[in-house]
Amino acid sequence: MSCRDALSTATARLASRWRAFCRNAAGSTAVEFAFIGLTFLVLMLGILQFALAFMAQMYLHDAVSNAATGQTAGTYAGNRAQVVAQVCARMIAIDNCAANLLLENQPLANYGAGTQPITGAAFVAGAAGTLMLIRARAPVATFVPGLPTLYVSGAALYRRP
Repeated sequence: MSCRDALSTATARLASRWRAFCRNAAGSTAVEFAFIGLTFLVLMLGILQFALAFMAQMYLHDAVSNAATGQTAGTYAGNRAQVVAQVCARMIAIDNCAANLLLENQPLANYGAGTQPITGAAFVAGAAGTLMLIRARAPVATFVPGLPTLYVSGAALYRRP
């Protein structure tokens, strides 16, 4: 047998094995599911997490609006603890709301022209007829691994009666 015949036989044997490998579909479903299933699971968890964050955003906005419209006597009295209790009673998906909620209420004139972060440092009742701004910020509970902490915020402008 010459070298050329041996090479031809080896090539034919390799081609035969390659065709057999390509025809064999055993285990392909498990491999495909591993790729597609993991992607689908991460996508679904992300959708649920952001839906939870948007729902918490709506609840916080509604709670701050209610505090601004006078449905919380503590807003007009300058009682932060009472307003925090009412806002936290309406919230979902916020871990330890009373401790993590940053709430501030002060005259609109105290704010500059630029963007100011919500620090939760000031909570004043304000004088009658003053335009007041009440703002709140809270972290949303996250359950998706690797996702940074998401924050929701709400604000309402009102005239102090």
